[in-house]
Amino acid sequence: MVISIMKIIERHELRDVLDAKWLLVYGRRKTGKTFYIRERAKYSHYFIVTSGREIFEIKRGEIYSFSEFMRVFPLLLKQGKVVIDEFHRLGEPFFSAIQGLSGMGELILITSTRHYFKRFIGSNSPLLGLFYLRELGLVDPQDAINFVEGLGHSGKTLIELAVLVQEPWLAPAIENLGERVFSTFGATLKGNVPSLIGEIFTEEERELTMRYSAILEAVADGKSSSGEIANELYSRGLIEKETHSAVAPYLETLVNMGILERIPIFGKRKKIFKYRHLSPVVDFAYYLNAKYGFFETEVPDEVVERILRERMPHYVERFFERLLAKQYSLQPVRIEMPDLEVDIALLRNKKLYLVAEAKWKEKIKEKDIRKVEEKFEGLNAKKKLLIVPDKKVLPRAPENAEVLDCRDVTKPCKAQP
Repeated sequence: MVISIMKIIERHELRDVLDAKWLLVYGRRKTGKTFYIRERAKYSHYFIVTSGREIFEIKRGEIYSFSEFMRVFPLLLKQGKVVIDEFHRLGEPFFSAIQGLSGMGELILITSTRHYFKRFIGSNSPLLGLFYLRELGLVDPQDAINFVEGLGHSGKTLIELAVLVQEPWLAPAIENLGERVFSTFGATLKGNVPSLIGEIFTEEERELTMRYSAILEAVADGKSSSGEIANELYSRGLIEKETHSAVAPYLETLVNMGILERIPIFGKRKKIFKYRHLSPVVDFAYYLNAKYGFFETEVPDEVVERILRERMPHYVERFFERLLAKQYSLQPVRIEMPDLEVDIALLRNKKLYLVAEAKWKEKIKEKDIRKVEEKFEGLNAKKKLLIVPDKKVLPRAPENAEVLDCRDVTKPCKAQP
């Protein structure tokens, strides 16, 4: 019998901090916190706290009540490193006990709620200052590239699979199916995305109302300003007034949950934001739902695959934006003017540092190159990039920009000065 061992996505955010004496890891559901720490950390006891507040020890299969656990916890802490997953479910008595045990032994705490996390590190929290803090969100683009390259993929396929594996729960499917994952993606999304969003809301102790669902659909369907989102909800009869204030609390909650992100518009005196899904996978599922009622009806696999490939250039843009922002330590912004819109714009010290256009297609014509050159002429940025699957498809290199292709990003990324 052949036993298949799933390949682990290396997470550089955690790799170098697993030896910290007291570490607190947080992030939304299904970002791989439990799996990575369970497989990579060295510990003597690993506990998972259930929603019913029972404490399950995975190595020995033992179940503790809260009172039993509180009695043995100080002793276990002296014996070796202890991991407690979903520790927030233990509540205030445990937090106070942690404060009393500060400095003793080695401890890793994991939580899937950002709402509680902010309370834990607030000014009145007993945990303030006791832990090395680390957030684990979507897989870092370079880690995603390294993972997919390690599976033997290259070129355009490598990048497109890396876009998907930013959601680490898709890693087993990508490892087993490779590019064939596109043809079965509908069933994967329908079974997982609604459950994922539901779990996030449950952990944050929020109700997934029709307003939240409508906002997620509206954003996936390209409505990115609070005004556009308010207009959509008003047209559905979900809010009484078509105003920013009617949707602002919901948008704030979705941002705090790590489902949406807001990006500032560059060059505006007053701060104006555009909203978008953090996860391309969640975005795509809600896009399908907005267009086809995907969560309730059957959409053929070939239709899902066709639409995913049509939208993939958009998700590739976002992937490279994340990659370049991390590589150069820059802040993403949107440049949206009547006669100028740029795929990727990144700031350093409030000044435009890097702009990029992505042409994610098999054939690139001379007119495409000229349009990129014209667009970059009006932008004062230190770095200007044209992103393509393969430099060989270019009729020529642009005169005012560097070209970045798949081969360039499979080399180790190092931060540039």
